[in-house]
Amino acid sequence: MRPRDWHPVADSDPIPGDPDQVAALGRKLRKTAEELERQIRNLKAVSEVDSWDSKAGKEFREKAKGSVKKLDAALKRYDAAADALGTTVTETGGSYQDKLHANPTNYASDLNRAQEIADAALKDAKDADERKGAAQRSLDGLSGKDKGDKSKIEDQRDAAGDEIDAAREKISRAKGIRDSAAKRASEAIDAVISHDSLKDGFWDKFDDWVDSIGEWTGTIATWLGVASLVVGWIPVIGQALAGVLGSLAMIFTLVSTLMTVIQFARGDAGWTDLAFAALGFAMMGVGKGFSKIAGRFGKGALGNLGRAGVARTARQVSRASKNLNKLSGKRFTLGKGDVWKSIKEPFVEPFSKASWSQNLKALKPGSGNYRGAWNELSARGGGNAFKGLPKSFSMADPGVASDLKSVKMGTAALGSQFNPDALNKISKSATRMSLVGTGITLGGLGLDSNLNPLLG
Repeated sequence: MRPRDWHPVADSDPIPGDPDQVAALGRKLRKTAEELERQIRNLKAVSEVDSWDSKAGKEFREKAKGSVKKLDAALKRYDAAADALGTTVTETGGSYQDKLHANPTNYASDLNRAQEIADAALKDAKDADERKGAAQRSLDGLSGKDKGDKSKIEDQRDAAGDEIDAAREKISRAKGIRDSAAKRASEAIDAVISHDSLKDGFWDKFDDWVDSIGEWTGTIATWLGVASLVVGWIPVIGQALAGVLGSLAMIFTLVSTLMTVIQFARGDAGWTDLAFAALGFAMMGVGKGFSKIAGRFGKGALGNLGRAGVARTARQVSRASKNLNKLSGKRFTLGKGDVWKSIKEPFVEPFSKASWSQNLKALKPGSGNYRGAWNELSARGGGNAFKGLPKSFSMADPGVASDLKSVKMGTAALGSQFNPDALNKISKSATRMSLVGTGITLGGLGLDSNLNPLLG
């Protein structure tokens, strides 16, 4: 067991480590090397059998030869590591000078040699420290008449101090032995690893890069995609914020999908991985398309409500209310152009300069939209914006949530002219379609394996 108290030469063990544990690791490495050598002999024997002369036999022999090459490289790695670390601890006898100038062997034995030097130096230093302390105490107890004894004791004290300094120097030399042994072992292992067939080449590093890019872009897309689905209820700025987040999510999902395509081309991904990645990306866009269809329905209701708000006569109010009641009974019967436009938009918007400009302009500080959002929340909360939060929150898509809330608030001004059931029908119809879109979008994230970080 290593000494714990290293006073007066060090604050802690200057040469920590367990040579026996190092040698035990060396033996494990040697055992692995021997097993690899045995497997190499077996593969060589099989690959040299010519009686299996079929196409399968020839293909097997070719693959066996390739495996032999890789196993042989692995054997050399384990063999070199075992030699460098050592499989046994060789003791070095003799004096300090004998240990200091002994020929290097392996890391385990040289570490042990360095520790033996340090342990011996510590023992000498402790003995000298006791003598130094005793001399100092004697000096402290002398009277002025004992000048001859004082000089002798001072010499003893100084000699003990020199011995302590010499012990520190021995420990410093022992550290040098340990460091040199570690460097030789590291260089020996690195020399084998740097020049064999198992060393990672350009394509190995490229594959690692593709895997890393695909993983972190998928994770980012997940969080952005989920965030875009839960901020749309915010008045005034919610739709713009969701638009930015949703576009970023689509871009990162596209990058993640492209990484899967590259992995498939490199043989690191299968057809299932490729299909799920592509289908996941497509479902994200289609899901958002469904939500945009619902959004067009909500905007239609909001437009009719706007016309009702400017109505002046009883007849105008009655006509506007009838239009809203009529709209509430409508089914989703958008034209082909509207449907295609809604489905196409989620794939186009991430790369549309106009879309980015419009959303970022709405989110620009100083635009007044943040104050408008606060005022809208306050209005919905009866003068308290915080009370307006739960009344504003909705699981509907960003393109629908705020519009539905505005419809609900606006119809209250129409009074008895408006059928309350109509409002519920409008809200349910738009919300149902938007939730379908949200579900498809989340399903797309899951198929692209992007939900794994959240679920794990």
